[in-house]
Amino acid sequence: MKTVLSLYLIVAVTIALFFTAYFFSKSKTNYRKAFSALVLCISIYLFGYLMIINNNSLEEMIFWNQFQYLGLPFISVLWLIVALLYTKVIYPLKSWMVLLLFLVPAVTFFIRLTNSWHHFFYTNWEIRYLFGYYSLYMERGFWYYVNITYTILCLLSTVIIYLLGYLKNQAGYTKNHFMVFLFASLFPLAGIILILLIFHERNIDYAALIMPISLLIISYGIWKYDFLEIRSLARESIFENNLVGMVILGPGQRIVDYNKAAEQFFEKFGITLGNYPIEHILQGEPELLEIFNNKVSRNYSLEINGEERFFEINSVPLGDSHYGSTRMLKSIRDVTKEKRMQDKLKIMATTDSLSGLCNRVEFMNLAQKEFAWATRQKEELSFLMMDLDHFKNINDTFGHAAGDEVIREVGRTMKTYFRKSDIVGRIGGEEFAVVLKNASLKEAIKTAERFRETVAGKKVVFGNQEITFTISIGVAAITDDADDISNIEDIMKRADDALYRAKAMGRNCVAAWDQKC
Repeated sequence: MKTVLSLYLIVAVTIALFFTAYFFSKSKTNYRKAFSALVLCISIYLFGYLMIINNNSLEEMIFWNQFQYLGLPFISVLWLIVALLYTKVIYPLKSWMVLLLFLVPAVTFFIRLTNSWHHFFYTNWEIRYLFGYYSLYMERGFWYYVNITYTILCLLSTVIIYLLGYLKNQAGYTKNHFMVFLFASLFPLAGIILILLIFHERNIDYAALIMPISLLIISYGIWKYDFLEIRSLARESIFENNLVGMVILGPGQRIVDYNKAAEQFFEKFGITLGNYPIEHILQGEPELLEIFNNKVSRNYSLEINGEERFFEINSVPLGDSHYGSTRMLKSIRDVTKEKRMQDKLKIMATTDSLSGLCNRVEFMNLAQKEFAWATRQKEELSFLMMDLDHFKNINDTFGHAAGDEVIREVGRTMKTYFRKSDIVGRIGGEEFAVVLKNASLKEAIKTAERFRETVAGKKVVFGNQEITFTISIGVAAITDDADDISNIEDIMKRADDALYRAKAMGRNCVAAWDQKC
C-alpha cells in the first residue's frame, strides 16, 4: 500500500513540477502566472505528504508537515484567483484585492511556522500506524479551523464562479472550458470536507490523494482545448496589452469587458470602470456619454498634464447577444501624434515659411470665401495690397539674408497689428495683402495709414547695421454701387491699381482705388 501510494504521489509531483516549469516559462499572462504559482504550491504540498508517509520519525514528519505549509495555505486562494482571472468576474484585480485575499494564507503561514511557540495551529502530535505505513496525527488548534474555513470558502467560491460561467457561458468561452475547471475544483473541496469529517478515524490526507485527480483533469483540458495557451495568449496580445483602449458594451449598454488601456483612459477622468451601465459610469461626463451612446466614430479632445491630447473613439458591432441586442466594441485610440502631424502638414501647405503668414494659395482661398460671405450678407469688406519700397536695394546692399529678415519682421508686425479675424498673407516676394472684415473704405484707409507709420518706425538690426524700410499700400473696398465686382480677384485688382498709384506718388504712402494718395 505504501509503495503504491508513493508511486502515485511521485507521478503527481512530477506532473505538477512539469506544468509549473512549462507555464512559468510562458507566463506572459496574469492568468498563466497565477496558474503556474498554483501548481507549484500543489507540488510542494504533495511532495511534503510523500515524505511524511515515507518516514517513521515524529521529528522528521513534523518537519515535512511544516514544509507542506510553504505551499498549502496558498492553494485555495490561488485557485480562486485563477477563476477570477479566467472568467473576469472581477477585472482587473486591484492590489488591495490581492492583499486582502492573501491575508489569511499569509497569517496561516506565519502561525504554522511559529507553532512550537504558541500551538495555535496544532496542539499535539503523534505517530499512528495504518495500512502498512506510519501516518502523522495532529490535534487541531483554533487557527486550523480559521484556515480550513477560509480554504473552503475560497474553493466553494471557485466552484460557484465556474458554475455560473458554465450556465451563462460568460465572455464568449465555450462551456467545455468551464466544465473542466469546475470538476477540477470540486475534488479538492471534497478532499477538505473528508479531512474534516473522518480524518480522526484513518489519519489520511484525502486532499493530497484527490489533488492529482484535479491535475489530470486540468491536463486533459489543456491538451484537448488548449485554452491555457492559444486563447489566453491571443487575448493578452490582442485585447489586454493593446495600446488601443477597448470597452465592450452588452445589453442595456452595460460594460461587459475592458482592457488596461481603457482603464487608464478613464482614470484621467477619475472614473473607475466596472460592470455597470455606461450611463452610470459617465453620468458626470455628458459629452463622452453622448459619444459612447453613438454608433458612429467620433473624436474627443482631453487636456492631460497641461497638454491637449486627441482621441478617436470608434464603434464595432460584435453580433447579437442572448437578449437580442447588439454588443458593441468601443475602441479608444490616441491620435494626438497623427493630429499634430496633420496640423503640421496643413501649416506647411498653407503658411509662408519666411513671413509666417498665409501663403498665396491659402490667402486667396480664404479671401474668396470671405468675399462670398460678405456679398451674400451685404457686409462691408476691404482689401489692402502692400509692397515694400526699394526692397531690391536692401537685398543688393545688405544681402538676401538681410532681406529675409526684413520679410520676417513685416510678417511679425502684420500678425500683431491686424485683428485675428482679418486675413493676412504674403502673396509674392515683397508683396503682402490683407482682407479687413466689416471695414469700410474709410476705415481701411485709416488702418492702412497707421500700419504704414508703424512699419516706417521699424528697424532691423543685421550684423552691425540697422536697416530701415517703408511700405506702400493700395486700398479697395466693396461698395454699394460696385456691381462690376464679382469675385475677390476684381477687388484685388482695384487694390493693386491703388498700390501702383501709391508707388507713383513717391512710395511710403497709402492710396485708395477711388482717390489719389
